Parts: sequence; C-alpha cells; structure tokens
Amino acid sequence: MLTVLVVAGCRAGNNRATPTPAGEATPTRPAATQTVAATTPASPVQQPPTPAPTLPAGTVFVQPPDAYLVARGGEQKASFGAFYWVHESGYAAEVTSRGFEIQPQPLEVQAGETLQVELRGGPAPEKVALDVFPEEGNKDRIAPQESAMVAFIPRTQPTASAELAGSDGRYSWTAELAPGSYFVRLRVEWPEPAKNPVPGRKPTAEYSFYITVP
Repeated sequence: MLTVLVVAGCRAGNNRATPTPAGEATPTRPAATQTVAATTPASPVQQPPTPAPTLPAGTVFVQPPDAYLVARGGEQKASFGAFYWVHESGYAAEVTSRGFEIQPQPLEVQAGETLQVELRGGPAPEKVALDVFPEEGNKDRIAPQESAMVAFIPRTQPTASAELAGSDGRYSWTAELAPGSYFVRLRVEWPEPAKNPVPGRKPTAEYSFYITVP
C-alpha cells in the first residue's frame, strides 16, 4: 500500500498545503504538513489514499532544502517544482507540478560569470545538474483560465546543460550565455535515506531560477 503522502497543494499567500490525491499541482512552493509513515513499498495498482495519522504539535516540514543562485550582483531563491523528499523520521512527501513559479524580478548575471548554486541545509546531494531555457517559448499560464498564474513550463530544448561540481552544498556554474532572459532548471538527487517509505527510491527535487544577461 502506498504510504507516501502526496501533497498536491501549493502556497498562495500564506496558505498551507493540504493532503490530496495524486495529481498536478500549481507550480508554487508547497508547505508539507501531515505525512504518512511507511510499512511496505508502493503498489502500481491505484488505491484510495491512506488517511494520514494525527501528528503531535510541532509537526515537521517535509520538503527539500532551499536552493539559491548567487551572483556578483546578488542572489535569488529558487522556486520549487516536483519533488520526493524523506524526513529523517521516516515520513515522506511527494509533490508533482507542471512548472515553476516565476520570481518577480530576474537575477542579473554577466556573460561568462561563474555563479554559485547553494543548497542550504539537508544532506549532501549525489548529483546536481542544470538546464538553461530561453524565456521565450517556455512561459505560459498553468490553466486555461485568464486568472491562472503565468509560470515557467519547459517546452523547448535547453540552450545549455551542465552537471555541477562542488561539495558541502555549494556548486559552481559558469554562465556562458548570450544576452537575453532565461530560466534555469536545477535537478538534484540525494542518497537513499536509512528510513525510506519506498525502498530503492532516492529523494529528488527540481528548482528553477529566473535570470537575465545584459
């Protein structure tokens, strides 16, 4: 029986996400709350969601560490995309998302500048990779309604890709880019934790940044 909490809600203002059946989530940062402890691996057969247990006061947030892109002129906090994350207690959360919330202003990056990607908190990743997409062709509403949020939704081929080198949560990337505006998608994978609701599955997370090269 699937015992991983599927959190498909996202933040709008200061609202907290609530557990829902698996599905697409709006591409904003979720705040995972209640979770479900695991006993057996997930089954491919669709089943009704398992009710979440009532957790005591001081419920932990089950989500990956925050990511930042640091340039000479400042830094930008990443938007969350999809992730599967396991807390050290053995509780887990999974979020699916079509895309990513776009930051209000792009981070200015100089062509050829070496930037730092920082994961602040959490265990050391096994793999950190990124893809760079032009803004044009990769931005759209997440739903047909005119009121739907405009988000970064990857649709074209990336203009650049790299697997980043570094340690201790800090990784370097040189922005060899032509002038323009870009979205940077970061993909991170961590070692499988000792307590894992789905044995064999590693924690993963996607993030995005919004940059401009003058």
